[in-house]
Amino acid sequence: MDFLIDALGVFGILFAVLAFQCKRHSRVIAFRNLNMLFFAGQYILLGAYTGMAMNVVGMIRNTIFSVQVKRGVSTRISIAVFCAIFFLAGLLTWEGPKSILLILAKLISTAAYGNKNLLVVRLLVLFTSSSWLVYNLFVGSYAGMLCEVLTLLSILIALWRYHVPHKDHRAEENKPT
Repeated sequence: MDFLIDALGVFGILFAVLAFQCKRHSRVIAFRNLNMLFFAGQYILLGAYTGMAMNVVGMIRNTIFSVQVKRGVSTRISIAVFCAIFFLAGLLTWEGPKSILLILAKLISTAAYGNKNLLVVRLLVLFTSSSWLVYNLFVGSYAGMLCEVLTLLSILIALWRYHVPHKDHRAEENKPT
């Protein structure tokens, strides 16, 4: 059983890291859905039902948001609906104070993934990944902890690659002195 738990985590890690290196919203969402699918399975096996529920609802949310963003449809109503669903799912699967981490993380990630601006998505997910890191520590998901560390690193790399202006060094080298 430990092998299966670890294998699910490894696949979840792979898709989490790939997600934030994508330039298109739809691809970020597709890889995040695969990440959530594998971790939902892992959380079931660990008995971490809040984590499982949040991932299942998160996949549905991501799919709906991806369609809405692609079509240019406002996500405001969906954001409100999914925030209510995440809050309810957190209460129904209550595991104590650690569930608060995931409820807050999912409320914030709902605002993030409902936004087509990938800078906003990446910045907000920095917080949500940190919350999941702590939750994974509490439930004993070592793959989940590693995944969140790698996700945080991937987001920081993506912020550097896509959102930090870089000078063209060739222009500096060819400048007359």
